[in-house]
Amino acid sequence: MNPLKMIATLGVAAAVVTGVAYASPSQYASQDTKKETKKAEKADAAKVGSPAPAFTLKDSAGKDVSLSDFKGKVVVMEWMNPGCPVCKGKMEDGSVAKMMSDSKAINSDVVFLFVNSTASTASKPMESGEYLTKNKISGPALIDGDGAVGHAYGAKTTPHCFVIDASGVLAYAGAIDDQGDKNYVVSAVQALKDGKPVSPATTKAYGCGVKYAR
Repeated sequence: MNPLKMIATLGVAAAVVTGVAYASPSQYASQDTKKETKKAEKADAAKVGSPAPAFTLKDSAGKDVSLSDFKGKVVVMEWMNPGCPVCKGKMEDGSVAKMMSDSKAINSDVVFLFVNSTASTASKPMESGEYLTKNKISGPALIDGDGAVGHAYGAKTTPHCFVIDASGVLAYAGAIDDQGDKNYVVSAVQALKDGKPVSPATTKAYGCGVKYAR
């Protein structure tokens, strides 16, 4: 017998004797199904160039806020988490405040919404509101406790930014910046003001992973 085949045969036999579990073909099929399901879930997330998913969420004070409230305006959504060091860093070093002031200098009507889909901190709505106030951020903290809106947009990290144009179409999705001087949100707002294509329209977001409710 081929030595390699003999080793494989002995390995299987040993597994039977010692009770070591081997994955059956059906188990592999199950794993493949799970992978395909995850792919399908990702495929359902909003895409740049498509209408932004409608939503209504309560802010940290319990007031309903809907995307439709801002019809005809450019809307910036940033996923945030008070417990994320990357998110806190961007808040505390003034990056978010500068992004907002620079964007409003371009378009005074631009709206900023901050969404918390991280289950552990979304369960404490007031903390999200206080987090923004502490960092001198003027904008509602929207609580997405079940993660439905986060999944609809495909939010993966904090921060993760989305820019919706005045016609309700998703124009940008990705990182807040290039981890340097270029802020992608400000660039997108400028492009929309100038009537030009947003470029880049997508980037890879970085930060803490959004841990959704199970």
